[in-house]
Amino acid sequence: MTNQDDHPAIERGPIRLSPYLDPKPWGGQGLRRIGFDFPADAVIGEAHLTAPGAVVADGPLAGQTLGDLVLADPAATIGELGLRATGGAPVFPLLIKLIDAHDVLSVQVHPDDDEARALGSPGKTEAWHVLSAGIESELYLGLHTPSDLDELAIRARTGARTSSFLRAIPARPLETVLIPAGTIHALGAEIMVYEIQQPSGITYRLDDWGRMGSDGKPRELHIDQSLAVAKPDYQPAPIAPIEIGQGRSLLTACRYFALEKLALMPDQTVTIDHPGSPAVLTLLDGNGVVSAAGKRIDIRPGETVVIFPRDMPATLHADPTTLTALHGWVPDLTAEIVHPALAAGASNARIAALAGPLTDLL
Repeated sequence: MTNQDDHPAIERGPIRLSPYLDPKPWGGQGLRRIGFDFPADAVIGEAHLTAPGAVVADGPLAGQTLGDLVLADPAATIGELGLRATGGAPVFPLLIKLIDAHDVLSVQVHPDDDEARALGSPGKTEAWHVLSAGIESELYLGLHTPSDLDELAIRARTGARTSSFLRAIPARPLETVLIPAGTIHALGAEIMVYEIQQPSGITYRLDDWGRMGSDGKPRELHIDQSLAVAKPDYQPAPIAPIEIGQGRSLLTACRYFALEKLALMPDQTVTIDHPGSPAVLTLLDGNGVVSAAGKRIDIRPGETVVIFPRDMPATLHADPTTLTALHGWVPDLTAEIVHPALAAGASNARIAALAGPLTDLL
C-alpha cells in the first residue's frame, strides 16, 4: 500500500463535504428541514453526500472534489477493503445519499457486479434507513412470489402498471432494509431515507407509474434490461438492529458496506477505527466534534464528514447535547461485525440477518 507520507498535498484529518443536490420530479422541500439550503421553489430529490463531485467545504482543501482526492492517492483515501469493494477501481467505495421522496419513485432494478462490469461499473446493492415517513407510506420490496415475474413482464411490456405484483410493507422511521442488486423495488411517497450503496449510477426503470418528465414526455423505461438482471426470489425485509455498545447499534452489513447508528449522550465519545476503509459520518441531530490525525471539525445536523483510512483512529464526541449520527464504512465482516455482535450476545441468526437476503454473514 502507498505510504501515506508520499502524498503531503492531501491534508491530514477529517474533511467536511458539501453535497451535490439533485432535482427530481418526485422530490420536494424536505431536505431543508435537516439543514440543507436551496431555493424555496426547487424540487430536490437527492443530496449526494459522497458523490465524486461532492466538494470539500472548508480548510486548505476547500473547493476540491472527493473524486479529485481519491484519484490523487487511492490507497490512502480508499483503503485495502475499500479497493476490494470497488474491484480496484479508484473511486470512493461508498455512495451515500439523503433521499426526499415527496412522490413515489420508479419501480427499479440494478445490476450486480458481474452484470455491470461490461458497463465499466460496480453493481448496485444498497440499503435504506428510514428517517421519516407518512402514516400510509410504503416500501415496495420484491415480488409476492418469484413466479409473478412472468406476468409482470407481460404487463410492463404493454405499458400496464406493475405495482400489484410488488410486496408493499409499511415504511416505519428508524427501520433499515438491505436491497441486493437484482431486487425489484421502489421507494414510496412521503418518505425520507438515508441510502448507502455501492458507487454505481446504473438504474433500470421497469415502471414509472405513468409519470411525465420535465419535458412533458414519459421518462425512459428499461424493461428488457430490468428483466434481464431481476432476481425475483429477493424479498427484503426490515432488519433488527444489534446493539454492540453504549449508543452503538449495527443496522446492516454486507461485503460492500456496513451501517452503524451512533446515539450518544452529552459528553460521550466513541472511537472509530477501521484502517481498511474510509469512514463517513452524517449527523442527524445534535452537535458533535470529529477528531482524527490531530485535527478537529465541528459537525452540525445535515453535515457529512469523511475520515480517510490513513487517518484512523478517529473519535466522535457529543458536545454539549445528545447526538445521533450514521456511520458508514466497508467492513471486515469477521472482525468488525461478527465478533462485536457475538460479544454483545447476538445469535448467529440475528447476525446473518444484517445482510438481508444476501448470504455474506452465514
